[in-house]
Amino acid sequence: MEAKAEAGDPEAETTLALAYHAGTLLKQDDTEALRLLRRAANRGFVAAEEAMGIFCQAGFGIPPDKEQAVSWYTKAAQHGSKDAATNLALMYTTGDGIPRNAAAAETWFRSAAEAGDATAQLNLSAFYHRGEVVPQDDAQATLWLTKAAEQGLLPAMLELGKWDLRPEHGGNVDEAIGWLKKAADLGDATAEVELGDIFVDKKLGRLDYSQAVDWYRKAADQRQREGQFGLGARYLLGQGVPQDFEEARRWLTPAATRGHPYAQFLLGKMFETGEGGPVDTTSAAKYYEGAANYGIGEAQYRLGRLLASDRSNGTSLVSGYKWLVLAQEAVKESATTAQEVRKLLTPAQLAHAEHEIDEWRAAHSPHHSGS
Repeated sequence: MEAKAEAGDPEAETTLALAYHAGTLLKQDDTEALRLLRRAANRGFVAAEEAMGIFCQAGFGIPPDKEQAVSWYTKAAQHGSKDAATNLALMYTTGDGIPRNAAAAETWFRSAAEAGDATAQLNLSAFYHRGEVVPQDDAQATLWLTKAAEQGLLPAMLELGKWDLRPEHGGNVDEAIGWLKKAADLGDATAEVELGDIFVDKKLGRLDYSQAVDWYRKAADQRQREGQFGLGARYLLGQGVPQDFEEARRWLTPAATRGHPYAQFLLGKMFETGEGGPVDTTSAAKYYEGAANYGIGEAQYRLGRLLASDRSNGTSLVSGYKWLVLAQEAVKESATTAQEVRKLLTPAQLAHAEHEIDEWRAAHSPHHSGS
């Protein structure tokens, strides 16, 4: 190989360069890899041009040089490399060291997509879906998304599964299940949760709690919080498994700890009522608070009631009143309880509570950037 490379064979130079980069059979040496690649690339060898783009973009053997990366990717793409065309398009999409340029990105994605690159097909689909650079066209979006999914590209399978579920795209539940199962067979936890959700949704007409439990369990075993929530909720409700409050707590706890608001709400109720373990109002309040801050009305109501039950604690009363007022839109009994608590507050406490209510509403309004 070295003899061939020294004799100027660009394929040997490129193969040897990549062996130096990977440290395969040879000591790892990006400087030598770069020297060999540059020689082959300068003679127009496509694989070397593409590799030069990667080396310049990532900074292997040299400081990162995005402009040089663009230059090499462009040469390789013009010589027919679909990987280089995709890499170039991604750089233009994200503005990776170069100005963002959606039109250039679309051109190179199209070039690579037509040559059969699945990542480019997925990205071209997104351009049609958004109507960016090209006219908005769901048929074209579906066409390119399907091509990418058929090549086994996981994000495309997931997107197509969700796409098929939407009523505006025909609501083809069986097609959606088909694509999501393919993604789940590759071990994707998001697809497993989506399947669980389909089998518990009465509106979709495929109700099957035991199948839902199987899919949620697969996702939960991968520590996916939506899977943990789905499995915990099935144990809580006795759907597809015998009702088991201890198991419900076991699965809802990690989901709640990782910020799943509905897991927090259900766990709060379990701690308040003593399902699956002793009553623990401190833990109940802690979990309710996460769900209440997410905007779940019943969690706000239950938290408000719990806090306001401690009539001797002024801070607790103020917080309780705040949550009861915020819950009024969702829970009608909340208004009555709020009025009762209001009578117990001093003017200063009431002013403080109303300030907190306004602050919470401002922070959680749809226009607030953090929402």
